[in-house]
Amino acid sequence: MAIKFIKNSAALKNKTVFLRADFNEELKDGKLLDDFRIQAVLPTIKLLLKQNCRIIIGSHMGRPEGAKDKKLTLEPAAKDLARLLKRKFIAVDSDLPKAPAGKVVFFKGDITDYDNRQKIKEATATNIIVLENLRFYKAEEDSGVLFAEQLAELADVYVNDAFAVSHHKAASLVAITEHLPSYGGLLLHKEITALNRVMNKPDSPFVLIMGGIKITDKEKALEHLGRLADHILLGGGLANLLLKAQGYEIGRSKSEDSPESLRVAESILRNFKGKLVMPKDLVVAKSLEDKSSIRAVPAYQVQSNDIVFDVGPKTILEFASYIKKAKTIVWNGPLGHFEVKPFHTATMALARLFGGVASRKCFGVVGGGETVTAIHEAGQVQHVDHVSTGGGAMLEYLAGLELPALKALDSKA
Repeated sequence: MAIKFIKNSAALKNKTVFLRADFNEELKDGKLLDDFRIQAVLPTIKLLLKQNCRIIIGSHMGRPEGAKDKKLTLEPAAKDLARLLKRKFIAVDSDLPKAPAGKVVFFKGDITDYDNRQKIKEATATNIIVLENLRFYKAEEDSGVLFAEQLAELADVYVNDAFAVSHHKAASLVAITEHLPSYGGLLLHKEITALNRVMNKPDSPFVLIMGGIKITDKEKALEHLGRLADHILLGGGLANLLLKAQGYEIGRSKSEDSPESLRVAESILRNFKGKLVMPKDLVVAKSLEDKSSIRAVPAYQVQSNDIVFDVGPKTILEFASYIKKAKTIVWNGPLGHFEVKPFHTATMALARLFGGVASRKCFGVVGGGETVTAIHEAGQVQHVDHVSTGGGAMLEYLAGLELPALKALDSKA
């Protein structure tokens, strides 16, 4: 793949750049719960500013499905960007400021309107303009040609720094590259470099840790990485499903329940029998609320009215023994219902141990929303070699699949 990256190019100097970022952070009551992805794109923004570029940022928030939803506005993200860059923030519907004051300007107007696009093009160069949620336009997810042309009209150059959505074929990710010289940003380069290190002869022992619920979403990554891995540690709904496929009782526990998921489980059991490390014990309860029923039991002693909420202490110790010896680790998906105490125990213990071995003894990569949250809550982000901004995109890349937005950048600059 011959993507051209901005870190290797001086051709952007004094250009107007349409920067596709991923500001898709979780919101509650109109406030950001995190700004991990926004912080991740700051190096690209700062490099473009050093090259005296005029920056127009496009992103999305949630799944409004082509309708304007005030709950999914990008305004909180734009405000956070202004805070991080120590710039004044303003929001406008149409008229943009003319004075060269170096603001972050959130533009709420309709960018399919010709007059609005002209105003953006004429706006002060020192202001960073953040457009409203691109998914408010149906043509974005439909990869509309006209919409892509309208976005491209705003700039001289296109930069993609939104790895987390690069597995989607959207107008601002794919179609726009047909109209502008196109580059990858610093974050995109960082993501690809880290994941390629895992894909290309990873140091052994290579430990793959998978949790979460949907095995069908992770099948291809499991199959591809499983061939490279020395050990595959499974927890969460994935482990529940494989235990069920082996004839174990899992009670009322969460797991993907379909003929296709069972087929995948049987395939994983068959293909990686010698590599799989399944939970030896499990933490169960009658419900999330019934704390008096919490107990750790051997994996073969789950009762029909039990719910598995975490892996048990013996499993934590066994998983730790593999992690401590690893030279490469990839982790995607929590080991249990970690949002609720005390069912966070295994995931948080693993997060702390992961941080302890990564960046020193081994090369560690973490991805997926809940897994990244656990690493943050454990205070281990700075100790992990690479915390990916992508969940689905990371899994598809590690599965060896072609990501549409990356293919679109190939040799386009």
